[in-house]
Amino acid sequence: MRIENLLSFGRSLKDAGVGVRVGQLIDAGRALKFVDIGCRPDFYAALRSNLVSRREDIPLFDRVFESFWTDRAPDARPGVSLEESIRQLGVSDAAFIDIEDASDQGSSGVSAYSPIEILSTKDFNELSINESLEMRRAILAIARRIASRVSRRRKLDVSATDIDLRRTMRRNLSYGGDVLEFARRRRRIKRTRIVLLCDVSGSMENYSRFLIQFMYGLQNELWGVETFVFSTSLMRITHLIRSKNIERALEKLSTQVSGWSGGTNIGGSFHTFNHDFARSLVHHRTVIIAISDGWDCGDVDLLAQEMRNLKSRCRKVVWLNPLLASKDYEPLCKGMQAVLPHLDDFLPAHNLESLIAVGHNLA
Repeated sequence: MRIENLLSFGRSLKDAGVGVRVGQLIDAGRALKFVDIGCRPDFYAALRSNLVSRREDIPLFDRVFESFWTDRAPDARPGVSLEESIRQLGVSDAAFIDIEDASDQGSSGVSAYSPIEILSTKDFNELSINESLEMRRAILAIARRIASRVSRRRKLDVSATDIDLRRTMRRNLSYGGDVLEFARRRRRIKRTRIVLLCDVSGSMENYSRFLIQFMYGLQNELWGVETFVFSTSLMRITHLIRSKNIERALEKLSTQVSGWSGGTNIGGSFHTFNHDFARSLVHHRTVIIAISDGWDCGDVDLLAQEMRNLKSRCRKVVWLNPLLASKDYEPLCKGMQAVLPHLDDFLPAHNLESLIAVGHNLA
């Protein structure tokens, strides 16, 4: 399958109102390896099953499919994978562009994040204004890929291998007791909830805007993600960052969040979360992701107590600290010392590469 044709088909779907991303196109390309693309029904089924996420988009997909592929053959390119073809067009594996962004660039094809390989290891604190804009787009693309991977993992259908004896006996009563059909049961897929808690105090100011972009990408792609920010107090922002315009959302946040770029009261903020939100949002399948450098101006004993309470409720606590990337860093501040005994993972979050590592951890 020629990548140019597949991307062009994706742009046509987008123009018709069907939301398609590069990750879905990659899945479609992989699926086409296992069907005869010369067989139109199989070719259609492989594309529709991977590129259509909503029932109401099926008629749109059908119209675009008929008009696009009527005079165009789905020719193959043996020996070249879809991923390799995408890389040859200049899109690195670390920064696949959303097909919506690619479509907006016209028929010239997908442009590359040419500086992104250099920027991937650059600390968020060291970026210029122009680099910051590119980095935000890359972070959004990465978050969407991570969310897509986690979502697919949750939705994997486990092959039904367990025999349900009770249903088997009932089903075979009509055969005089002879077992001719087996009733099987499938393991129920249990969903994981992700709760994000991000420090937006003064010491985190240079990192929090990039990390909220990451949170925005996860929340808008994954089921059940809840997002909070904290400094001197806690605020739930799930509804605010559902906006399509993340820049406007960030501006709203900076004016509405009490203590934005100010001091930090992590213990008090976590107390509010445990008291007001944890009962409804946190259960044994919840993953808590806290993002902070651990500098706490509040009661450290309270922080330790609230971390114990939080850990007892959830499946896993992941703490992301931008300072952890430094070779000389030691978690000597009292805040970090209070939380460390209650963490499952302690990871850096200072550049694009570290966020990709977080994605592997989640997936």
